[in-house]
Amino acid sequence: MSNNIVRGTLLLSGAAFLSKFLGMIYVIPFYAIVNPQGAALYQYAYVPYSIFISISTVGVPAAVAKFVSKYNALGDHEASMRMFRKGMMLMAVTGVLAFLSMFFSAEFLAKHTIVSKDLDNTVEDVKMVMRMVSFALLIVPMMSIARGFFQGHQSMGPTAVSQVIEQIVRIGFLLISCFIIINVLHGDVAVAVGFATFAAFIGALASCVVLYIYWKRESRAY
Repeated sequence: MSNNIVRGTLLLSGAAFLSKFLGMIYVIPFYAIVNPQGAALYQYAYVPYSIFISISTVGVPAAVAKFVSKYNALGDHEASMRMFRKGMMLMAVTGVLAFLSMFFSAEFLAKHTIVSKDLDNTVEDVKMVMRMVSFALLIVPMMSIARGFFQGHQSMGPTAVSQVIEQIVRIGFLLISCFIIINVLHGDVAVAVGFATFAAFIGALASCVVLYIYWKRESRAY
């Protein structure tokens, strides 16, 4: 058991490091493509998005992981699954509520977010990118619950792999879409940044696919 815990901790630490490293280096080509105007616009969207993510999950994934581990230790696997299903339902509801809240309050948030007018970002631009990133709120909370469920079963691989795949797919979609829109289609920077923020949804979707594959492969053990 102790070996599994150490191995799982190392796996999660490695995945977290790789994800953060990728998240650190992609900004170099991204900022080169969208310039300071697009970089500022991107940040305008991600600050409220991070807040809504925190509100929609409110520590539930960690609690699910803890209780799943507890019930498994007691041999009550039915209670473990019941906790997982209720957690998924709760996160589905909070995810939808967070999405609707951010989507429909985007204009209000945009008006109170822009702090500099010298970068030519308008309220409409900020509202658009906020609405694009808000779609990720529909699935990120449930994805977090699924990761917590696997961790509660002392299975760290699904979380680690899905975390890295999420980051790779997100960054890949972000850079490719921005490059095509700006350098190939000669489109607007705001549109490119909108797709860059929508990459959070695409990355989370890829993560969910990975978690589902693990679930199908290991479901008999649960």
